[in-house]
Amino acid sequence: MTNTQPFVPIIFGGNRGGYSLARALHEQYGVTSDLVLAQIVGPVAHSKILDYHVHPAIRTDFKTVLKQVIGEITAEYQGQDVPKIVFGSDDEFVDDLIAYRDVFPEDWIVPYVPQSVLKKAVDKSQFYQMCEKVGVPYPKTWHLKDPILPSDVTVPLVIKPAITPSYQPLHFAGKHKVYFCDSLDEASRALNLMRDNGYPDDFVMQEFIPGVDTDQAVVTCYRSPHDREIKMMVFGRIILEDHGPESIGNHLVILSEDCSHSVFQHVKQLMEAFNFTGFANFDLIWDDRINDYLFFELNPRLGVSNYYVTMTGHNVAYYYIEDYLYRQAVKSDLKTEKKLFSLVPKKLLQFELRDNPYLKDVKMCYREGQVVHPLYYPADMNWHRQSYIMLSKINFYRKFYRNYQELKKQSKGIDDK
Repeated sequence: MTNTQPFVPIIFGGNRGGYSLARALHEQYGVTSDLVLAQIVGPVAHSKILDYHVHPAIRTDFKTVLKQVIGEITAEYQGQDVPKIVFGSDDEFVDDLIAYRDVFPEDWIVPYVPQSVLKKAVDKSQFYQMCEKVGVPYPKTWHLKDPILPSDVTVPLVIKPAITPSYQPLHFAGKHKVYFCDSLDEASRALNLMRDNGYPDDFVMQEFIPGVDTDQAVVTCYRSPHDREIKMMVFGRIILEDHGPESIGNHLVILSEDCSHSVFQHVKQLMEAFNFTGFANFDLIWDDRINDYLFFELNPRLGVSNYYVTMTGHNVAYYYIEDYLYRQAVKSDLKTEKKLFSLVPKKLLQFELRDNPYLKDVKMCYREGQVVHPLYYPADMNWHRQSYIMLSKINFYRKFYRNYQELKKQSKGIDDK
């Protein structure tokens, strides 16, 4: 990387979200980002806009790796007054960057909330208590300290860890991102599976809200740490999501839309109640019973699918750099262009939406050339990256076929009972 940049972005984690942020930084400011990761993997490989720092121990000994990275980058810019700004591409890295904020030199910026604010906001139990307090709708919820079912619980249920950063690093057979349980026995097994495999914190159990992918949404919001005003909010309707066990809930196709008044007000209430600043994103689902969206959680960072925000004209890098690094007033813009963020092939997407009313919106976006793949960046394209994108699209055919076969198997089991 050349040493002529106005600032140095350092991104921890080599996932699709990390690449999307690096792309946004390059689009807005023409800068190359330093990427710190355990190994160079598909979404970030063979890139001209990234400078790699490979540290296999980054997940197991973050503090040591952090000091090494600070030394590497400081040496590269020795004698130059170039500010540095660091980002985490997932919950665990954001948690670590905040926890070790005091390790960074003074000219390194960590654009995240204090640890006291973070812990309250990401604890799902405290999140739902805050929803109750300020009047934001959320699913019926039980909070458990131990893996013991309460007497008043009813099925079907969704079970998940209350503290995601404590759960994310664990690896064990049968691990799911969330657990869908149709019986109390299933629920009990899920709770004990998590506890027996090292998850130390509380559990959240919720009523299952029926619906299809397009009943779900993600909202990304930016609140300035300086004037405490909401500067940007982009509503994304989930058109298609991943249904694999460990990746369920990952957004594959998102249609950007303007926020409804009620969603805007609820997001604003939560950001203010937690005194949360910077970027956050919220997962929502439509509930016909109340004719409004229910809120699931606050994620204290840009999501892995954050390019759905940048593609609408709200470049996420602009808010980070102007507000945190240059300390310039950032514009407020709550309007959103309708565009389609998609990782899957067009034919597969249209097949999956064959009976869905949003198929017409998808077709319109394709007709008007308003479809974006986050990894397809013309300024960073070569045959390696093009091949990876093509193969990843083909893999979705296989993945959705496997999911379909699994659903058939489950349906047959129910019919045979």
